[in-house]
Amino acid sequence: MAHRFRPAASAVVLAGFMGTGKSSVASLLAQRWDLRNVDTDTLIEERAGTSIAEIFASQGEQHFRNLETEILTELSAERGVVISTGGGMLLRPENVELLRRMGPIVCLHASAETILARTTDSDERPLLNKPDPATEVRRLLAQREEVYTRADYHIITDELTPEQVTERVAEIIAADPRGVFLTSTRVELPVAVGEDSYSIHIDQGLLAAIGAIMPPEESGQQAAVITDDNLAELYAPAVVASLGDVGWEAGTFTVPAGEGSKTLATAGQLCEQLAEAGLDRSSVIFALGGGMVGDLAGFVAAVYMRGIQFVQVPTSLLAQVDASVGGKVAVDLPRAKNLVGAFHQPRAVVIDTRTLDTLPDDQFRAGLAEVIKHAAIADAEMFAYLETNLERIMNRDQLALKYLLARNCQIKAEVVSADPHEQGWRAVLNFGHTLGHGLERAAAQWQLSHGEAVAAGMIAESQIAVEKGLAEPSVVERLIRLVEQAGLQPDLSEVDFDGAWAALSSDKKIRQGRLKLPVVPQIGEVILTEQIQLTDLHQALERLRA
Repeated sequence: MAHRFRPAASAVVLAGFMGTGKSSVASLLAQRWDLRNVDTDTLIEERAGTSIAEIFASQGEQHFRNLETEILTELSAERGVVISTGGGMLLRPENVELLRRMGPIVCLHASAETILARTTDSDERPLLNKPDPATEVRRLLAQREEVYTRADYHIITDELTPEQVTERVAEIIAADPRGVFLTSTRVELPVAVGEDSYSIHIDQGLLAAIGAIMPPEESGQQAAVITDDNLAELYAPAVVASLGDVGWEAGTFTVPAGEGSKTLATAGQLCEQLAEAGLDRSSVIFALGGGMVGDLAGFVAAVYMRGIQFVQVPTSLLAQVDASVGGKVAVDLPRAKNLVGAFHQPRAVVIDTRTLDTLPDDQFRAGLAEVIKHAAIADAEMFAYLETNLERIMNRDQLALKYLLARNCQIKAEVVSADPHEQGWRAVLNFGHTLGHGLERAAAQWQLSHGEAVAAGMIAESQIAVEKGLAEPSVVERLIRLVEQAGLQPDLSEVDFDGAWAALSSDKKIRQGRLKLPVVPQIGEVILTEQIQLTDLHQALERLRA
């Protein structure tokens, strides 16, 4: 059976009876979080070219309810909105399902007396245009009491100002796992892995604030900032200064940039340098860089003095959306990638979105492959968002990046929490990676980027799945189209395909000659299957060679 991941929020939804404060609170929330404020009643009036009272009078309530559902269906394709709904929006179950897919539903409540005091404009409220409005309000509240229980959260607003209600809603959304990245500039996502649980912090400017996020246990505690020679001057000084401001004794340790540094030899050299600098078991490593630095520094943290703490500070899109989360650390052997490694969870992951401003386009594209992978296996809405917003994303729009980073980290955290040591389910994250790692390792001097290799792997593995009746043909069609849009079409002319097969045959995911391969039956779902054999993968490599 295909697995469906928990959906992400695209909106904050306010529901409830008229006069409970929805419109005022929605406006305040939108200002607070820099989101678009949408009132469904206003949209209906604009669409119909007349007032709601006139719609009720001339065409009836049923027509109005149809317009509500129509407007809501259109809004479901948007991201980053605060929606104030009409008082009867939750009457239709299909509306509730649409809203729940968009985000947490917060229902505001008030007594009949409060509602009557707040709704002096009864001429504009057709349901109150009755001889006895008080009786009508009580009747409707009783009628809708059960309907309003369909909301996720509830706030009684009688004694509260709009500002106070706004604070209550903000607290609710900040704690909701779906809505967390809609709530403020700073995002903090939990990764629940028992005693090793930690948080992912996402915001602009966090390199200069990392000391406040990760203060030392005592002044003078030693920190090693491990980075590569491309980033040592660009980012390391800000990190070291921030750590020093709060009492860390921090030093920088540099390795040559590139996958070629991710070796046992380099790890050994770093361990020697840490020992010479006097780092002990209370010291902490800060891995500042892309996926290579995170893997290498994390591996050093796992083995130095039998394990010390480390913090992931990823600066590439690839590392931010994937490699930094989950605690898998490793170095390469000549035969294959990541054959020597450990599970060593970080103490925290700190993501400064501004580091993506200086990331070269080819490296940014490489990270997009992992974003596409997460969307393909877990979130059809995010996949559609990528298809329609790629230009915004490539231009490094901060709101788009914040959504993608938070959502990808949510997906990765959900998988890691369920399977922290990769005993089974975590293998779904390997979609495209079985063939991809083989191609990447066999390209001349690592000329094929990780993103290009994974993109080729996702398409090739999905083509096999279609041939075996495990996936819809549209999966391959949409993957090819999105990969091309992202500029991830790989040049395989320098790939040693015999070497790729040798690397694939040594893949650590193969156990006793058997492979559980993740397959996407349709965009947004994933299964693990043993129906695809190594011979199928070999044939796929031969097709790529041809």
